[in-house]
Amino acid sequence: MGVPDLKVVLVEVIPDRKRCVNKDFMGGYGWAFKVGDSLRARGIELVKRVGEHLPLMSFGYLAGIFSRAGYACEYTNGVVPDADLALIYSSLVDHRAERAMAMRYKQETHATVAFIGPFASHCPDQFLDVADIVVAGEPEQFALDLVASGRLPAGVTPSPDIQNLDSLPFPDWSTFPVRSYSYFPALRQRPFLPILSSRGCPYTCEYCPYEIIKFRERSTENVLDELAQWRDRYGLRAFLFRDPIFSLRRSRVVELMEGMLSRGFDFRWACETRMDCLDVELLELMARAGMRVVNVAVESSNNAVLKDVSRKAIPVQHQEEIVRACDRLGIRVTVFYVVGLPEDTQESIEETVAYAKRLNTHVAQFFVYTPFPGTRLYDRVKDDLITTDWEQFDCYSPVTKHPTLTPAEILDLKEWAFVSYYYRPAYLAKFAVRAVRDLLN
Repeated sequence: MGVPDLKVVLVEVIPDRKRCVNKDFMGGYGWAFKVGDSLRARGIELVKRVGEHLPLMSFGYLAGIFSRAGYACEYTNGVVPDADLALIYSSLVDHRAERAMAMRYKQETHATVAFIGPFASHCPDQFLDVADIVVAGEPEQFALDLVASGRLPAGVTPSPDIQNLDSLPFPDWSTFPVRSYSYFPALRQRPFLPILSSRGCPYTCEYCPYEIIKFRERSTENVLDELAQWRDRYGLRAFLFRDPIFSLRRSRVVELMEGMLSRGFDFRWACETRMDCLDVELLELMARAGMRVVNVAVESSNNAVLKDVSRKAIPVQHQEEIVRACDRLGIRVTVFYVVGLPEDTQESIEETVAYAKRLNTHVAQFFVYTPFPGTRLYDRVKDDLITTDWEQFDCYSPVTKHPTLTPAEILDLKEWAFVSYYYRPAYLAKFAVRAVRDLLN
């Protein structure tokens, strides 16, 4: 079969709301950052909105598959009149605008319209009336099947997981606005890109969207080769490992860090993991290899609250040891907390915020408990939803009935958590020390 004439466009709908929206986070469901309505709350929101801009990982991989096969493929955030296939990314937080974009393609072009992403995968009925295809699952196998057969399917189309991630081409960012991507203020260096060295999570936290994705790893050599390619092609200076649990397998991380050092890489980078998958010796090696930011989850300081959602608690002593070690090594720590879990009370939330202040990390994120379609927790609480507006499932708005707290109380506690955390003298003093240190690195 020769090179096909099919032109593919990868359509990212840019939200028009004045909030930091990231559609690639929360397992690809997306979130829309909102602290509250007070002046101090809006100040916190502004920092996030002006600094953070990441691409959609699945689009990079699809571009890699199509370009390898000789297809014309480009990224766009609008209508391309001469497209043959328009692949639109679906999210919880902006699905109405995404549906509207699909209708524009149907009305203004001859393109076949397809939706990808976990929201379309788990709730295809939200998109079937405006699309020709809804891809159910990770979209790479769909793309591989298309380039192998040259034929477009119709309706809900299963796309099984790729088992050997090394078999995929590297993401092709050549038509994407790479120079605009940023992870500021966590990392100030640019050009910046995300890297996915593994997928999924083997833990069983029933509220987490990553728990529903099968865990797979790439080989360390494959990851190192990708980093070298981005360094040579774009002058890459910083990146984010998008793995949900980057340091799950210690021996693999050691191998990867040693590979980065032996190749002479001079990157600054961030990752996300669990604190019980870290130790001081490993942190020292990761810091030597360029790690400057680590994102970890505490969720709640109350073990009974965690047990109710099947999250394994991490000993407080170990958490404090890891945070102290990161401070000593010049690694910024972001800790995620969740407000309004099913067993939460006002007292347990206040205790969690007090614990956050005790850790006094560079960043504290206070999410509102959100059940995502496809997770076990969603199945448990779906009859208790207080809204059918999917765009409210943004990780900062209450969407279910709570046994002891009203939606207004949860919102007030969330805003209080953010404002009381960031406007403390103890935080501001430590922030100033960290800022000076970062400038010297």
